[in-house]
Amino acid sequence: MAPDSEVPPPPAEVEPQPEPTGAGRLVGSPHASAAHDCVLALTKAARSFTLYDPANKVVRKLIGEYREKTRHVLDTFGALHLVVHPYELLLGTEVVYLDQDRERSLAFRLFRDGVRSLTFETGTSWEELVHLLQILSIRYTGVRQQEDDLVTLLRKAGFEHIKLAAIEGFIPEEEQAEAALAGGAQGRHTSRYDPPDQWDLPLPPLKEAAPLRYRPVSEDLLERLRAEESPETAATDALRAVLELLDLAAGTDLETVTGFALEARQFLIVERRLDLLVDLLRGARAPLAAVPGAFESFVGAFLDEDTLRALVLGLPADTAELPAPLAEVLEGAPGDVVGRMVDLLIAEGTGTRAPLLRRLVAHSCGLSTDIIAGRLHEAQGPSKVALLQLLAEVDPPAALRAAEEACRSDDGEVQLEALRMLEAVDFSPETARALRHLVESPVEQVRTAALPVMAERGGPRVTATLVAHAEKRVESLSAAEAKATGGAIARSSPRVALDTFRGWLEAKGGGLLGRLVKMPAPPILQQVALAGLERIGGPEADELLGVLAEKGEDAVAAAAKAAVRRRQSGGGERRG
Repeated sequence: MAPDSEVPPPPAEVEPQPEPTGAGRLVGSPHASAAHDCVLALTKAARSFTLYDPANKVVRKLIGEYREKTRHVLDTFGALHLVVHPYELLLGTEVVYLDQDRERSLAFRLFRDGVRSLTFETGTSWEELVHLLQILSIRYTGVRQQEDDLVTLLRKAGFEHIKLAAIEGFIPEEEQAEAALAGGAQGRHTSRYDPPDQWDLPLPPLKEAAPLRYRPVSEDLLERLRAEESPETAATDALRAVLELLDLAAGTDLETVTGFALEARQFLIVERRLDLLVDLLRGARAPLAAVPGAFESFVGAFLDEDTLRALVLGLPADTAELPAPLAEVLEGAPGDVVGRMVDLLIAEGTGTRAPLLRRLVAHSCGLSTDIIAGRLHEAQGPSKVALLQLLAEVDPPAALRAAEEACRSDDGEVQLEALRMLEAVDFSPETARALRHLVESPVEQVRTAALPVMAERGGPRVTATLVAHAEKRVESLSAAEAKATGGAIARSSPRVALDTFRGWLEAKGGGLLGRLVKMPAPPILQQVALAGLERIGGPEADELLGVLAEKGEDAVAAAAKAAVRRRQSGGGERRG
């Protein structure tokens, strides 16, 4: 049958030539090479739909390559005219595609359905290219005989810039490697030919029909068969599959295999097989070690926030020693993994798993504290407390500097944590300044906690500061803070404390007038002095307690009398 009259015949310069043989002819002119790349990209993209889900990133990558290669050949060399043979596509006299596998060959599928040439004009749009790809992918996946052939599908598409020449029916002289019928049939029937090798002939009927027999399968064999695909073995099978693929694909197609590994990770999390998650990471180290940076990149993608959270929740909150496999995986983990664990610690704050998270971060980040320091400046409240505690475990000098800076905060919780850190270090000018900030904190709880620490660490060097604190806040000191201030003054320097308290309590001048004049110190300073005198023993302190008992404000006088009675009974000196 003649070619379709609706489609213009191919130009004269690209009329089909005698078919070349051999794959070596695939290397030719630049135009042929570009056409070869274009056709290969088209076939790979079309076949990918039989292997992958259309939304898979591998399919998207192949479609992108198909678009790029097609646009390159059209923009560089103009229209692309391909002549179709049973196993080859030709550009002029050069073979640009050769595949003798009839199940895979694009040329065979085109030729079988009647397409004899295919032309891509320079104005071919991306929408037309996508529609062509859809048609070819349908023919790759189609198995039913009643489906439309390629010629029908291409005509229905109504392409404006993709042209085809096609026939309807089978013309034997266009087939390759067809031998004439043997004997006299050759001379009598010149239009008949033997079909080519491997043609789809029906299978011959069997000469003998054997009866179908069944044999019972033992329960033991059935149980073994069920165990191969049981829910209990699915997780271990997933782990084995990932590790085997990593061994096979190391250095070649890691992107595809690591994508499968990430899907297996989600399955293991759902199955609560966290032990296998760690085994997967450990097993991936060896096959990925051959590619620089591959394992670190894999760990960074594998240990996302959800996976890390699942691993942490899978460990008891009071875990003292990290499991060896997990410690091995986290040792020297990439910075983004460390950052995610720090974020988990910030979210945990001062919760029950905070100590465990601190150990995990300390083990994984080593001596690198840049990530912790960066988040410390932005954190507030419990999160900042958690980071200060973490920094104290990882880098004590850096933690001390951070604590001194945290003393300037207005957050009472943060200041209390900084105070706990300052208690453990040697006293220095920097420490003294930091404690001074805490003593002047706007939070009373911080002030009352910082006063005894400042006195104990600073000694006589801070007595004047403590006295000034009491006198400056005479109008605002609470009873609790007054007691803490008095105790701190007495602890820092008992001698200076006695002189200071005497100056507050005794009226100027002596004799009868001095005994009659009311005590000059305001009630709050009387409470400060009382708290300090209770810590100091000796006659001088007893004398001043007597003054308070005689002339102090009613509540102070009552407390002073009780202190005197305790001392007289031998149970009240130097109370803590």
